[in-house]
Amino acid sequence: MRAEQRGENRIEQVLLAGAILAAGGLATTACAQDTVNRIKNAGRVVSGVNVRAGLADLPTGTTWEGLSVDLTKALAAAVLGDPSKVSFVSTDRKSGPEKLLKGETNVYFPVEPMPLSKLAVLGLAASQPFFINAQKVMVSEDSGITAVDQLRNKSIAVQPGYVDEQNFEMANEEHLRDYFRRAGWQLLVFPFEEWDEMESAFLSGRVRAVSAEETELARLRAANREQAGNALILPEVISMEPVSAVVRSGDSNWLALLNATISLLIHAEYLGISSDNLEVVKTGNDPEIRYLIGVTPGIGHAVGLDDRWGERVIKAVGNYGEVFKRDLGTESALAIPRGLNELWNRGGLLYSGPIR
Repeated sequence: MRAEQRGENRIEQVLLAGAILAAGGLATTACAQDTVNRIKNAGRVVSGVNVRAGLADLPTGTTWEGLSVDLTKALAAAVLGDPSKVSFVSTDRKSGPEKLLKGETNVYFPVEPMPLSKLAVLGLAASQPFFINAQKVMVSEDSGITAVDQLRNKSIAVQPGYVDEQNFEMANEEHLRDYFRRAGWQLLVFPFEEWDEMESAFLSGRVRAVSAEETELARLRAANREQAGNALILPEVISMEPVSAVVRSGDSNWLALLNATISLLIHAEYLGISSDNLEVVKTGNDPEIRYLIGVTPGIGHAVGLDDRWGERVIKAVGNYGEVFKRDLGTESALAIPRGLNELWNRGGLLYSGPIR
């Protein structure tokens, strides 16, 4: 990391801390009233989002789409009974936490995990992971490469980046170097400071391989299909980061509802409940299904809502598999395989936390 970059980071951290202290009165006032009650009074769930294709994006310029967007709609369906009562604020790593602490947003959806040290310093809390953000390598269609080990002694384009305790920047190059170092392979890095430069180099054929988060690679391929063709995202995972939603500390009810909503979407898929068959399974005898959708009373008590909130969520956005397919998978332009975001019983890492 260059010395001036370190210095800039420290200045940003001091400024952020100052802004948070200055907003302390606002944050205290905001937390004094339960977030769920504030949402009910406002009639809207407001999410701060980091823009990323498949997670939170404006592909048409007017309508938000993505996994983080659908999770926000699920929360609105649970609390307000209407998934359309949502609004979104585009944020970055710095403004996302700031707006949350000031009470301008109810929840913050980053595209990479916030480290525990940063959460603790800022007075924030993270939900259970809702998405596993994997870094991979994509190669050009005519490269003949089908596995990362074929890239030994070949150039791979990557953004240098750096990472520190506040997680202000990416670490893609560091992860790539670590991956090759552990395998005992020689790595030739082709660094690009700017994403646009790296994208142009790949599309023009100057470089045959590029490494970044899978969502970014898939967006590059989908947005430039004529030039990129069927560029191949290799299956090997260079690194993986479990991404969580973020809320203010001290509001255990809101955090519990956020976790319960994520778990409900995952468990609904596990149980085979979907937006299509919801009315049918309501009449069945499976005790887990009956509890999850509120036919059997109890699920609303722990999160301070009525027992039919789970039914409203599934009716609004479907189960986790439906959401993933629509936003990131086969029904989207990104066409990202489930991979690590598959259910635990199908070889993935997703599992639901306890809802009872």
